[in-house]
Amino acid sequence: MNSALNLIARSVSWSLFLSACLFAGQSVLPDSSEFSNSTYAKTAKSPYKKSFARSKRIYSKKSRRRSSSGSCVQWNANKINEKARKFNPYIDQYARQYRIDKNLIKAVITAESCFRVKARSNKGAQGLMQLIPATAKRFGVSNSYKPKQNIRGGTKYLRFLMDRFKGDLKKVIASYNAGEGAVDKHKGIPPYKETKQYVKNVLRVYSVLNTRRNGRKAGRQGWQYNRSIAPHLYKK
Repeated sequence: MNSALNLIARSVSWSLFLSACLFAGQSVLPDSSEFSNSTYAKTAKSPYKKSFARSKRIYSKKSRRRSSSGSCVQWNANKINEKARKFNPYIDQYARQYRIDKNLIKAVITAESCFRVKARSNKGAQGLMQLIPATAKRFGVSNSYKPKQNIRGGTKYLRFLMDRFKGDLKKVIASYNAGEGAVDKHKGIPPYKETKQYVKNVLRVYSVLNTRRNGRKAGRQGWQYNRSIAPHLYKK
């Protein structure tokens, strides 16, 4: 009798123990709906993912634009002329009107904006020939982002500088970048790193375009031409 009771008591104890284990296991394991929701949350596409990727592309594109002006001066004559093609009516018109070599206008545009109509510098210079508001107003430009007005104003400014410095090309180019006051003060190209590099850049592009027009190959001849115009820029 006692052995039968002990057996029953053991059976009941094991049943209770197993029930308790099962209950504890169910409370620890995640609900199936919870598991499916977390899986969906990991795999679902965020509604902001596309906009974030787009803004990242725009930012990187703007960064490339800001840093690309130096590479434009390395273009060959074919690429420069291709970029200038849609602006040629204005370049030709104002080159004749203000008696400025159209290749000089193209060289300035290349160095200034890489032919980007909406270009804007951190100093507020605007458009193809990068006119600051004061210069734009001075030469009758009301909207520097309109190519026709911008090229007219920039070319008119070049004519003014040509007359002021009696055709001294290196002074003209330096003045376009640093202002005629700085050139007067230093009696030549100011000792500014940016301006010295700018003069080199414009002369390089101008030389490439002229050697192309004259049927010569750009290269050492172009370098020698630049040095003959601004020899002090090439001193070691």
